[in-house]
Amino acid sequence: MGTRWWIGAVAALLFGAQVSGAAGTEVSLPAAGFAFRPPPGWTARQTPQGAVLGHATIPGLLVVFRHEATSPDDLRRLFSQGVTDAGTRIAPSGPVEPLGRRGIAGPLVGTSNGAAVKGWGAMVLAPEGGGGAAVLAVSSADAYGPSHREAVEQVVRSLRFLAPDRSLAARFVGVWWHYEKSGIASNYSTRESTVALRADGTFVMGGETGYSNDAGSALGTAAASGRWEVRGTLEEGELVLTYAGGGRDVISYRVHRERGRAFLGTMYYFDGQLYAKNARP
Repeated sequence: MGTRWWIGAVAALLFGAQVSGAAGTEVSLPAAGFAFRPPPGWTARQTPQGAVLGHATIPGLLVVFRHEATSPDDLRRLFSQGVTDAGTRIAPSGPVEPLGRRGIAGPLVGTSNGAAVKGWGAMVLAPEGGGGAAVLAVSSADAYGPSHREAVEQVVRSLRFLAPDRSLAARFVGVWWHYEKSGIASNYSTRESTVALRADGTFVMGGETGYSNDAGSALGTAAASGRWEVRGTLEEGELVLTYAGGGRDVISYRVHRERGRAFLGTMYYFDGQLYAKNARP
């Protein structure tokens, strides 16, 4: 279903472990672009990628996270993929049902660490059609029941998609620069990347890679453009790049910290690589 982050949670919580956290109050996930209210009796623990919910008497867990489907057809494609990772395989096991005007839902079966599991999953498109929310309930096969499906449907009914934070986007407007060099003086490679995030919501990116050794040197270039948006907080979240020629990238970001100082709005790790704003020499 387009994500793997929650597989570890399945292994840890599927067979009776408790989830502690907020109960009853709305859970807001700015980086995912939506908020939801836990069903009665379920408690939620937020993670960087979404939320995991547990119940004191209902075995299994609920997982809520963002998907990046862009159309109803894309939604069905992602749903049909299921999830495979680290000893867990969960996939649709029956017909997919429509869920409201923008969603689909259906039963799930699979195995986790050799044990049979069952569940119910739903995926909903955001009103603007770019991504949305996925909600899964998973339990051991012998403990699965109607309450799991009802919990998924209650979360879906409570979903509230968040408007983009324009003030956050304004802090990311500028030209971001990354440079790295590896090797020794006579045998080295370099890579330089720039991303210009404009106030009108468009971006232009470029890059150069090169190397030099005893046989000579070479230089390569690349460029792309499109539209961008940001989800999350000033400390961490996601940049979404939609390319003019088609395609979409979701890039995680995290603020750079040094000696107790957070370089908010000026230095970030984009997918683990450090970029500085308006700092190219």
